[in-house]
Amino acid sequence: MDGMPDFTSRVEAFKQHILPARSVLIVVHDYPDPDCLASGFALGNLLTYWGVDRWEIAHGGFVGRAENRMMMKLLDIKTTPFALIDLAGFDKVIMMDSLPGGGNVSLPENVKVHAVFDHHGQADFLPESCYREVQPEIGATSTLVALYLLEAKCPISLKLATALFYGIKTDTQGMALDVMAEDLYAYRRLFELIDHRLLAQIEHPPRNIDFFKTLYQATASFSESAKVGQVYLGRVNTPDHVAEMADLFHSLDKSEYTISCAFYEESLFFSIRSKKNRNAGSLAKKIAGAFNSSGGGHEKAGAGRIPMPRDQEEECLAAFRKVVRKQMGMESSQEIPLVGR
Repeated sequence: MDGMPDFTSRVEAFKQHILPARSVLIVVHDYPDPDCLASGFALGNLLTYWGVDRWEIAHGGFVGRAENRMMMKLLDIKTTPFALIDLAGFDKVIMMDSLPGGGNVSLPENVKVHAVFDHHGQADFLPESCYREVQPEIGATSTLVALYLLEAKCPISLKLATALFYGIKTDTQGMALDVMAEDLYAYRRLFELIDHRLLAQIEHPPRNIDFFKTLYQATASFSESAKVGQVYLGRVNTPDHVAEMADLFHSLDKSEYTISCAFYEESLFFSIRSKKNRNAGSLAKKIAGAFNSSGGGHEKAGAGRIPMPRDQEEECLAAFRKVVRKQMGMESSQEIPLVGR
Protein backbone atom coordinates (compact mmCIF):
# COMPACT_ATOMS: atom_id res chain seq x y z
CA MET A 1 0.00 0.00 0.00
CA ASP A 2 2.63 2.49 -1.18
CA GLY A 3 4.87 2.10 1.86
CA MET A 4 1.99 1.82 4.33
CA PRO A 5 1.67 -1.06 6.81
CA ASP A 6 0.25 -4.19 5.15
CA PHE A 7 -3.44 -4.49 5.97
CA THR A 8 -3.97 -7.62 3.84
CA SER A 9 -3.98 -10.12 6.70
CA ARG A 10 -6.07 -7.86 8.93
CA VAL A 11 -8.75 -7.29 6.30
CA GLU A 12 -8.91 -11.02 5.57
CA ALA A 13 -9.08 -11.86 9.28
CA PHE A 14 -11.97 -9.42 9.77
CA LYS A 15 -13.78 -10.78 6.73
CA GLN A 16 -13.50 -14.36 7.97
CA HIS A 17 -14.61 -13.27 11.45
CA ILE A 18 -17.81 -11.57 10.24
CA LEU A 19 -18.90 -13.72 7.31
CA PRO A 20 -21.14 -15.54 6.61
CA ALA A 21 -23.37 -13.14 8.58
CA ARG A 22 -26.40 -11.96 6.62
CA SER A 23 -27.32 -9.05 8.90
CA VAL A 24 -25.03 -6.78 10.93
CA LEU A 25 -25.79 -4.07 13.47
CA ILE A 26 -23.24 -1.24 13.53
CA VAL A 27 -23.39 0.61 16.85
CA VAL A 28 -21.91 4.11 17.11
CA HIS A 29 -21.79 6.29 20.20
CA ASP A 30 -24.72 8.36 21.40
CA TYR A 31 -24.89 11.86 19.86
CA PRO A 32 -22.62 10.74 16.99
CA ASP A 33 -19.93 12.93 15.46
CA PRO A 34 -18.65 12.89 11.84
CA ASP A 35 -15.93 10.31 12.54
CA CYS A 36 -18.26 7.63 13.88
CA LEU A 37 -20.95 8.40 11.28
CA ALA A 38 -18.43 8.15 8.44
CA SER A 39 -16.69 5.05 9.72
CA GLY A 40 -20.01 3.28 10.37
CA PHE A 41 -21.29 4.23 6.92
CA ALA A 42 -18.07 3.06 5.28
CA LEU A 43 -18.02 -0.25 7.13
CA GLY A 44 -21.58 -0.87 6.01
CA ASN A 45 -20.51 -0.32 2.40
CA LEU A 46 -17.67 -2.80 2.87
CA LEU A 47 -20.10 -5.38 4.26
CA THR A 48 -22.39 -4.88 1.25
CA TYR A 49 -19.38 -5.38 -1.04
CA TRP A 50 -18.72 -8.68 0.73
CA GLY A 51 -22.30 -9.83 0.24
CA VAL A 52 -23.95 -9.03 3.59
CA ASP A 53 -27.67 -8.58 2.90
CA ARG A 54 -28.54 -6.00 5.55
CA TRP A 55 -26.79 -3.63 7.93
CA GLU A 56 -27.97 -0.76 10.07
CA ILE A 57 -26.24 2.02 11.99
CA ALA A 58 -27.78 2.57 15.42
CA HIS A 59 -27.20 5.04 18.23
CA GLY A 60 -28.88 6.49 21.28
CA GLY A 61 -29.51 10.22 21.58
CA PHE A 62 -29.75 12.21 18.37
CA VAL A 63 -27.68 14.27 15.94
CA GLY A 64 -27.85 17.93 16.95
CA ARG A 65 -24.92 19.80 15.42
CA ALA A 66 -25.80 21.52 12.14
CA GLU A 67 -22.73 20.22 10.29
CA ASN A 68 -23.49 16.64 11.31
CA ARG A 69 -27.13 16.86 10.24
CA MET A 70 -26.08 18.33 6.89
CA MET A 71 -23.50 15.56 6.48
CA MET A 72 -26.16 12.89 6.96
CA LYS A 73 -28.60 14.62 4.63
CA LEU A 74 -26.22 15.29 1.73
CA LEU A 75 -24.29 12.01 1.93
CA ASP A 76 -27.34 9.76 2.46
CA ILE A 77 -26.18 8.41 5.82
CA LYS A 78 -29.14 6.81 7.54
CA THR A 79 -29.25 5.76 11.19
CA THR A 80 -31.82 4.09 13.43
CA PRO A 81 -32.59 5.08 17.04
CA PHE A 82 -31.27 2.31 19.26
CA ALA A 83 -34.62 2.10 21.05
CA LEU A 84 -36.15 0.77 17.81
CA ILE A 85 -33.55 -1.94 17.27
CA ASP A 86 -34.44 -5.61 17.70
CA LEU A 87 -31.09 -7.19 18.55
CA ALA A 88 -32.46 -10.65 17.76
CA GLY A 89 -32.70 -9.61 14.11
CA PHE A 90 -28.92 -9.35 13.63
CA ASP A 91 -26.31 -12.07 13.25
CA LYS A 92 -23.38 -9.89 14.33
CA VAL A 93 -22.82 -6.65 16.28
CA ILE A 94 -19.93 -4.28 15.49
CA MET A 95 -19.03 -1.19 17.52
CA MET A 96 -17.53 1.82 15.78
CA ASP A 97 -15.52 4.66 17.34
CA SER A 98 -16.35 3.44 20.85
CA LEU A 99 -15.71 0.56 23.20
CA PRO A 100 -18.15 -1.74 25.03
CA GLY A 101 -19.10 -0.39 28.44
CA GLY A 102 -17.63 3.03 27.65
CA GLY A 103 -20.59 4.97 29.04
CA ASN A 104 -21.35 6.78 25.78
CA VAL A 105 -23.27 4.01 24.02
CA SER A 106 -26.76 2.60 24.46
CA LEU A 107 -25.77 -1.00 23.77
CA PRO A 108 -26.35 -3.05 26.95
CA GLU A 109 -23.14 -4.45 28.41
CA ASN A 110 -24.45 -8.01 28.29
CA VAL A 111 -24.80 -7.97 24.48
CA LYS A 112 -22.04 -9.87 22.68
CA VAL A 113 -19.91 -7.62 20.47
CA HIS A 114 -18.25 -9.42 17.57
CA ALA A 115 -15.90 -6.64 16.40
CA VAL A 116 -14.66 -3.21 17.46
CA PHE A 117 -13.07 -0.41 15.42
CA ASP A 118 -11.84 2.51 17.49
CA HIS A 119 -8.98 4.94 18.09
CA HIS A 120 -9.60 5.64 21.78
CA GLY A 121 -8.24 3.86 24.82
CA GLN A 122 -7.16 0.23 25.06
CA ALA A 123 -9.00 -2.95 24.17
CA ASP A 124 -7.12 -5.45 26.33
CA PHE A 125 -10.27 -6.19 28.32
CA LEU A 126 -12.15 -7.49 25.25
CA PRO A 127 -12.46 -11.27 24.85
CA GLU A 128 -10.52 -13.13 22.17
CA SER A 129 -13.81 -13.83 20.41
CA CYS A 130 -14.10 -10.09 19.60
CA TYR A 131 -12.19 -8.88 16.54
CA ARG A 132 -10.25 -5.76 17.57
CA GLU A 133 -8.97 -2.95 15.36
CA VAL A 134 -8.23 -0.45 18.12
CA GLN A 135 -5.35 1.92 17.43
CA PRO A 136 -5.12 4.83 19.94
CA GLU A 137 -2.23 6.42 18.02
CA ILE A 138 -4.36 6.85 14.89
CA GLY A 139 -6.12 10.21 14.46
CA ALA A 140 -9.55 8.91 13.42
CA THR A 141 -11.53 5.70 13.18
CA SER A 142 -12.38 6.81 9.64
CA THR A 143 -8.69 6.36 8.79
CA LEU A 144 -8.76 2.73 9.85
CA VAL A 145 -11.93 1.93 7.92
CA ALA A 146 -10.69 3.81 4.84
CA LEU A 147 -7.55 1.67 4.82
CA TYR A 148 -9.69 -1.47 5.06
CA LEU A 149 -11.76 -0.36 2.07
CA LEU A 150 -8.68 0.49 0.02
CA GLU A 151 -7.01 -2.82 0.85
CA ALA A 152 -10.20 -4.76 0.04
CA LYS A 153 -10.55 -2.81 -3.23
CA CYS A 154 -14.08 -1.88 -2.24
CA PRO A 155 -15.59 0.79 -4.55
CA ILE A 156 -15.58 4.22 -2.87
CA SER A 157 -18.23 6.56 -4.21
CA LEU A 158 -18.00 10.36 -4.14
CA LYS A 159 -20.33 10.52 -1.13
CA LEU A 160 -18.54 7.76 0.77
CA ALA A 161 -15.15 9.35 0.14
CA THR A 162 -16.50 12.73 1.26
CA ALA A 163 -17.85 11.19 4.47
CA LEU A 164 -14.54 9.49 5.33
CA PHE A 165 -12.51 12.57 4.44
CA TYR A 166 -14.70 14.77 6.64
CA GLY A 167 -14.53 12.23 9.46
CA ILE A 168 -10.74 12.32 9.39
CA LYS A 169 -10.63 16.08 8.97
CA THR A 170 -12.82 16.82 11.98
CA ASP A 171 -11.13 14.39 14.37
CA THR A 172 -7.63 15.56 13.42
CA GLN A 173 -8.63 19.24 13.09
CA GLY A 174 -7.52 19.25 9.49
CA MET A 175 -4.26 17.42 10.32
CA ALA A 176 -3.39 20.08 12.94
CA LEU A 177 -3.18 17.45 15.69
CA ASP A 178 -0.47 14.85 16.01
CA VAL A 179 -1.30 12.26 13.36
CA MET A 180 0.19 9.07 12.01
CA ALA A 181 1.38 8.25 8.52
CA GLU A 182 -1.82 6.23 8.07
CA ASP A 183 -3.94 9.35 8.62
CA LEU A 184 -1.97 11.35 6.06
CA TYR A 185 -2.11 8.53 3.54
CA ALA A 186 -5.89 8.09 3.83
CA TYR A 187 -6.44 11.87 3.81
CA ARG A 188 -4.49 12.27 0.57
CA ARG A 189 -6.08 9.29 -1.16
CA LEU A 190 -9.59 10.40 -0.24
CA PHE A 191 -8.96 14.03 -1.26
CA GLU A 192 -8.75 12.84 -4.86
CA LEU A 193 -12.15 11.15 -4.62
CA ILE A 194 -14.36 13.59 -2.68
CA ASP A 195 -17.10 15.94 -3.86
CA HIS A 196 -15.68 19.32 -2.81
CA ARG A 197 -19.00 21.08 -3.37
CA LEU A 198 -20.76 18.77 -0.94
CA LEU A 199 -17.94 19.16 1.57
CA ALA A 200 -18.29 22.95 1.45
CA GLN A 201 -22.05 22.67 2.07
CA ILE A 202 -21.44 20.39 5.06
CA GLU A 203 -18.83 22.70 6.59
CA HIS A 204 -21.00 25.81 6.16
CA PRO A 205 -24.57 24.74 6.98
CA PRO A 206 -27.52 27.02 7.71
CA ARG A 207 -27.96 27.47 11.47
CA ASN A 208 -31.08 27.89 13.57
CA ILE A 209 -31.62 30.50 16.26
CA ASP A 210 -30.72 27.99 19.00
CA PHE A 211 -27.07 28.07 17.91
CA PHE A 212 -26.85 31.83 18.32
CA LYS A 213 -28.59 31.76 21.69
CA THR A 214 -26.03 29.17 22.81
CA LEU A 215 -23.20 31.29 21.46
CA TYR A 216 -24.52 34.28 23.43
CA GLN A 217 -24.70 32.21 26.63
CA ALA A 218 -21.18 30.88 26.03
CA THR A 219 -19.74 34.36 25.52
CA ALA A 220 -21.53 35.76 28.56
CA SER A 221 -20.36 32.91 30.80
CA PHE A 222 -16.78 32.56 29.58
CA SER A 223 -14.06 33.12 32.15
CA GLU A 224 -10.35 32.39 32.26
CA SER A 225 -8.17 31.26 35.15
CA ALA A 226 -4.56 30.01 35.01
CA LYS A 227 -4.80 29.85 31.20
CA VAL A 228 -7.89 27.65 31.45
CA GLY A 229 -10.97 28.96 29.65
CA GLN A 230 -14.34 27.87 31.06
CA VAL A 231 -17.68 27.94 29.26
CA TYR A 232 -21.00 27.18 30.98
CA LEU A 233 -23.97 26.80 28.65
CA GLY A 234 -26.73 26.18 31.18
CA ARG A 235 -29.36 23.77 29.86
CA VAL A 236 -29.08 23.01 26.14
CA ASN A 237 -31.35 21.47 23.51
CA THR A 238 -28.54 19.24 22.22
CA PRO A 239 -25.33 18.11 23.95
CA ASP A 240 -23.51 18.65 20.64
CA HIS A 241 -23.30 22.34 21.59
CA VAL A 242 -20.87 21.45 24.39
CA ALA A 243 -18.13 20.23 22.03
CA GLU A 244 -19.04 22.90 19.48
CA MET A 245 -18.45 25.75 21.93
CA ALA A 246 -15.29 24.09 23.31
CA ASP A 247 -13.87 24.04 19.79
CA LEU A 248 -14.85 27.63 19.09
CA PHE A 249 -13.57 29.20 22.32
CA HIS A 250 -10.40 27.14 22.26
CA SER A 251 -9.19 29.46 19.50
CA LEU A 252 -8.75 32.20 22.12
CA ASP A 253 -5.04 32.86 21.93
CA LYS A 254 -4.13 32.88 25.65
CA SER A 255 -6.00 29.76 26.76
CA GLU A 256 -3.97 26.56 27.04
CA TYR A 257 -7.08 24.57 27.97
CA THR A 258 -10.77 25.11 27.31
CA ILE A 259 -13.53 23.27 29.16
CA SER A 260 -17.19 23.58 28.19
CA CYS A 261 -20.15 22.09 30.04
CA ALA A 262 -23.94 22.03 29.95
CA PHE A 263 -26.92 20.18 31.33
CA TYR A 264 -28.96 18.00 29.02
CA GLU A 265 -31.77 15.79 30.32
CA GLU A 266 -30.44 14.08 33.49
CA SER A 267 -26.72 14.58 32.82
CA LEU A 268 -23.94 17.15 32.79
CA PHE A 269 -21.96 16.91 29.56
CA PHE A 270 -18.47 18.38 29.32
CA SER A 271 -15.68 18.71 26.75
CA ILE A 272 -12.01 19.58 27.22
CA ARG A 273 -9.55 20.92 24.66
CA SER A 274 -5.77 21.19 25.12
CA LYS A 275 -3.21 23.03 22.99
CA LYS A 276 0.27 22.09 24.19
CA ASN A 277 -0.21 19.37 26.79
CA ARG A 278 -1.35 15.93 25.69
CA ASN A 279 -3.64 15.04 28.56
CA ALA A 280 -7.15 16.20 27.62
CA GLY A 281 -8.50 12.65 27.50
CA SER A 282 -6.89 11.65 30.80
CA LEU A 283 -8.21 14.82 32.46
CA ALA A 284 -11.72 14.05 31.23
CA LYS A 285 -11.40 10.55 32.66
CA LYS A 286 -10.25 11.88 36.05
CA ILE A 287 -12.97 14.54 36.25
CA ALA A 288 -15.74 12.09 35.34
CA GLY A 289 -14.18 9.48 37.63
CA ALA A 290 -14.59 11.82 40.60
CA PHE A 291 -18.35 11.34 40.10
CA ASN A 292 -18.10 7.59 39.37
CA SER A 293 -18.83 8.30 35.70
CA SER A 294 -17.04 7.75 32.43
CA GLY A 295 -14.89 10.10 30.38
CA GLY A 296 -11.92 9.97 28.05
CA GLY A 297 -10.74 10.97 24.61
CA HIS A 298 -7.59 11.91 22.77
CA GLU A 299 -4.44 13.76 23.79
CA LYS A 300 -5.91 17.17 22.88
CA ALA A 301 -9.65 16.52 23.07
CA GLY A 302 -11.63 14.84 25.83
CA ALA A 303 -15.23 14.55 26.99
CA GLY A 304 -17.47 12.99 29.59
CA ARG A 305 -21.03 12.62 30.81
CA ILE A 306 -22.01 12.78 34.50
CA PRO A 307 -25.53 11.78 35.62
CA MET A 308 -27.01 14.60 37.73
CA PRO A 309 -30.59 15.16 38.94
CA ARG A 310 -32.48 18.10 37.42
CA ASP A 311 -33.49 19.44 40.82
CA GLN A 312 -29.87 19.65 42.01
CA GLU A 313 -28.26 21.47 39.08
CA GLU A 314 -26.83 24.35 41.12
CA GLU A 315 -25.18 22.05 43.67
CA CYS A 316 -23.98 19.68 40.95
CA LEU A 317 -22.43 22.47 38.91
CA ALA A 318 -20.60 23.80 41.98
CA ALA A 319 -19.24 20.30 42.71
CA PHE A 320 -18.18 19.89 39.09
CA ARG A 321 -16.38 23.23 39.02
CA LYS A 322 -14.60 22.37 42.26
CA VAL A 323 -13.30 19.13 40.77
CA VAL A 324 -12.24 20.92 37.58
CA ARG A 325 -10.30 23.56 39.51
CA LYS A 326 -8.51 20.86 41.50
CA GLN A 327 -7.67 18.63 38.53
CA MET A 328 -6.49 21.56 36.39
CA GLY A 329 -4.48 23.35 39.07
CA MET A 330 -6.74 26.39 39.31
CA GLU A 331 -7.59 26.33 43.02
CA SER A 332 -5.64 29.49 43.91
CA SER A 333 -6.24 31.39 40.66
CA GLN A 334 -8.77 34.17 40.10
CA GLU A 335 -11.40 33.75 37.41
CA ILE A 336 -11.49 36.65 34.94
CA PRO A 337 -14.65 37.01 32.81
CA LEU A 338 -14.39 37.58 29.07
CA VAL A 339 -17.22 40.11 29.00
CA GLY A 340 -16.66 43.21 31.11
CA ARG A 341 -12.87 43.00 31.39
